[in-house]
Amino acid sequence: MTTSTVERTWVPHTFAAMGTAVTVTLPGDADAPALSGRVEELFARVQRSCTRFSDDSDLMRANREPRTAHEVAPECAAIVDAAFEAYRTTGGLFDPRILEHLVSAGYDRTFAEVPAESAAPGGRPPSPLGGSPWRPQVNTREGTIELGPAPIDLGGIGKGWCVDAAAALLKPDVADFLVNAGGDLVVSGDGPNGDGWTAAIEDPTDAARTLAVLQLGTESCATSSTGRRQWIKGGERAHHLIDPRTGRPAAGGLRSVTVIADTTMIAEVWSKALLIAGSDVIAQFCTQRDLAAYWMTTDGETGYSPAMAPHVAWDWSANVS
Repeated sequence: MTTSTVERTWVPHTFAAMGTAVTVTLPGDADAPALSGRVEELFARVQRSCTRFSDDSDLMRANREPRTAHEVAPECAAIVDAAFEAYRTTGGLFDPRILEHLVSAGYDRTFAEVPAESAAPGGRPPSPLGGSPWRPQVNTREGTIELGPAPIDLGGIGKGWCVDAAAALLKPDVADFLVNAGGDLVVSGDGPNGDGWTAAIEDPTDAARTLAVLQLGTESCATSSTGRRQWIKGGERAHHLIDPRTGRPAAGGLRSVTVIADTTMIAEVWSKALLIAGSDVIAQFCTQRDLAAYWMTTDGETGYSPAMAPHVAWDWSANVS
């Protein structure tokens, strides 16, 4: 997802965090270096605490002994608490207990280190999670977590949480800004032209092609896609979006889902949950929950929900001759 910036003077600052590029864009009259630096420190702090790629992180200490209460950083406790709320809200379509499933599918190291193709056969995936409810014990006041019997991954929701925390950090000092973490973004204020912001949804099969242009106010947007983080293991194509009902990469007929919501974390959670739910039910889900979503199927068809319609400034399907 990309954003447009014209007319006003803007100062972008980009850094690497959580396996993606994070860009903080501020107006030229703001103290951009100081504010962007504070956002970068926030992402680094959360990454140290919540990454699954370091044995020393708070998350992995808790994962090694998931039936024991652990003292963790405040951010880690808050994200686990948010993950539990997302698990309940989505009826288990969002379930962070997929760490062992990700490893089994081949995502056992940072994505930059995952080979595009490996001859090694895929291992037998752990059992699906659908029949086992998740009941973590989280005390955000004291900063303790007890995860339960299965280890968890906080990658996507942690990134969304961080974008929202960055927005909260910036708002006391600047009204207009954008924080974009690999397509999960929040915008605030009047935007480049004084009439809000626009964001382009990229075709997950061709980054040079735009599927739609969305009009955003002060709100958040996130995309889940099988197009980027995918690989081949033992002759089988895999990706990072695990369906907790099967324990395997989601195969519900959707290639990407973009959601607009009040917070980036909510948009991130629902974009993932809807993609896992699949093409047969996504329209019904969106209508029932009044979700603003735009999606592309594995057949190349696109669609969007009634709640998304007011945000669609341009749609490629309406311009195909």
